[in-house]
Amino acid sequence: MDIFAEWQSGGTELRWRSTTAANDGQELTVFVRRCGTPGAPALVLVHGFPTSSIDYFALTRELGNDFDMFVLDFPGYGMSEKPPAPHAYSLYDDARLLVYAITQVWKLSEFRMLTHDRGSSVGMIALEMLAAQEPPVVPVDLILTNANIYLPLSNLTAFQTALLDPATGRDTAAATTPEMLAAGLGLSTFMPRRTPDDPEIAALAKCFAHNDGIRVLPDTIQYLNERAAGETSWLEALSKSHVNTTVVWGLHDNVSPVRVPNYIWQTYLKTKPGKNRYWLVPGADHYLQCDAPGQLAQIVRLTAQGEQIPLQTLGNRPDGAVLVDEGAS
Repeated sequence: MDIFAEWQSGGTELRWRSTTAANDGQELTVFVRRCGTPGAPALVLVHGFPTSSIDYFALTRELGNDFDMFVLDFPGYGMSEKPPAPHAYSLYDDARLLVYAITQVWKLSEFRMLTHDRGSSVGMIALEMLAAQEPPVVPVDLILTNANIYLPLSNLTAFQTALLDPATGRDTAAATTPEMLAAGLGLSTFMPRRTPDDPEIAALAKCFAHNDGIRVLPDTIQYLNERAAGETSWLEALSKSHVNTTVVWGLHDNVSPVRVPNYIWQTYLKTKPGKNRYWLVPGADHYLQCDAPGQLAQIVRLTAQGEQIPLQTLGNRPDGAVLVDEGAS
């Protein structure tokens, strides 16, 4: 199966003018895709670094009968345009793009949003922007999955650190091929570990190669500096939001270890307004939407139903996702 070709063939493009002052209004081509069941409840899926919306290939298949799903690739990622330096990539620019897509392109008034990795930072920024709309256009549910949304508790890899450093970033990218990056992710962030001939890993390699994505890695990874500066304020704003917030975490993640969701749950989410839940998925790593798409899909369905759930494993299976805690709504 050629996942890349299938994902690409189902997409369209929009034009987006960067709002970052340093980019001087540069217009960019952005890959967007809609799948699932038209007219069903809307679900917006927000991807992370260094991958793209193709991460949700398996999940969209699981949820195809239940939701009308909307994705995009942020500039610098996947099948979108990837302008080289001095173009400045920004979480805030991407949040404005996401808000534009939700309100002006997809014209959603009621929807749910699931975010992953870097996309969780974009999602939290966008949530504040959506709340400031007149009238507000906020998601019914926000589902946060594996992400370093509190960097002091994360484990950045040596590769990430080298890319982030201006002194080593360009040389590190130059020494990396799309196939190397995809293979490295398959061997360290998926459970069970995957080899380059795995269809999803092969698709990642094609995404990295598309529009020379490796070249811009030292630029796109600079979002970590924005995250370090803003993450506490975004979490504090979320802690006051009435949007129902669910955390779902792959247990095997070493880059965004379980101490990250434990901390944000106890500090910001457990007692916030709304219906809030915390799940752990024991059979998954960082890319839980690829490792356990069936279980994540069922959690999304249960979240959308909004009914009380006993603190137990999904389906009462010993290997099922565990509902660790539920806040008082």
